[in-house]
Amino acid sequence: MKDLPLHLSHFGLSKQPFAPTADPAYFYATRDHKSCLFRLWSGIDERYGIAVVLGSYGTGKTTLLRKLMSGMAADPERYNTVVLASPIPSWTSFSLLEAITKLFGLLPSERSFGAHMEALNQYLLAKRHSISTLIIDDAQNLNKRGQLELLRLAQNLETPQHKLLNLIFFAQLEWMDVLRAAPNFHQRINLMYTLSPISVEDVHELIRFRLEQAGATGASAPSFDTATIEMIHAFSEGNPRVIVTLCRNALVLAAQLKTKRITQDIILHTIEKTTVTSEETLARVKSKMAPEAAAEPKAMAVGAQNTIAPIFGLSSMRGYKRRANQLLIQAARAKRN
Repeated sequence: MKDLPLHLSHFGLSKQPFAPTADPAYFYATRDHKSCLFRLWSGIDERYGIAVVLGSYGTGKTTLLRKLMSGMAADPERYNTVVLASPIPSWTSFSLLEAITKLFGLLPSERSFGAHMEALNQYLLAKRHSISTLIIDDAQNLNKRGQLELLRLAQNLETPQHKLLNLIFFAQLEWMDVLRAAPNFHQRINLMYTLSPISVEDVHELIRFRLEQAGATGASAPSFDTATIEMIHAFSEGNPRVIVTLCRNALVLAAQLKTKRITQDIILHTIEKTTVTSEETLARVKSKMAPEAAAEPKAMAVGAQNTIAPIFGLSSMRGYKRRANQLLIQAARAKRN
């Protein structure tokens, strides 16, 4: 295949299955993600007002946002939507209001709070037959009382039938503390959804789905066995972004070793060489090593000449297990102290 990295050609892939970008085409929706999307769409269509989606880094918030946007873009007469990405924490409430009116294409007659609010109000009234929605990504940057008060005022604009503006926030988990400190805003939230880490089963399906999207077929496709999936889950703790990054780097190593199988040894070496991790996490990962993994490096050594020995030849399976147990004990003692 032309213009493809060599490691992708090795696996017969037409695209990078584990790209770092939040491409909706590669988004595997877990039951949790589907539930969240269903609730968001319901709230948007019913014009309930404020919805908040919380999750740690890499749990799929930005991709959910893009899913929403792509759905709304397909029906522009029904949906009038703008996105404010990564608001600046130091913004005053007026700076935030200016950013919002600019996104909606408004040019108020004067540079004052009242003029901007009136322009927004009149605009939303004129658009009342469409569903107007403001989506804010990285909403945890909004940590000032004045910023939330401004958003509360903007969301108060309404007709007797419904709200004139939906507000959808995607934020890190720590934003909950900010919301608790602003009850006047918090009490107006109609939907609060927290994304959970994904399961081992979902890790398997996520990898399978992404490989299929990238054109993986037949014997040339990368192969992840159950034990390897469990190790990936143990390291990532169910975080999709971490899973994607680990798999991307593992494919490069597997291609270097001229194997289609992504084994536990490949995953372990990838973790040790390409990530920043703690001894406790490494111990948890090594505790998942299956007995047959110890023999795998020998099987892969054929045709790989001397490139395998520095990577895999220093530790036996028994050594992995012993070291993993030692690290787990050390971590437990450190927590007690």
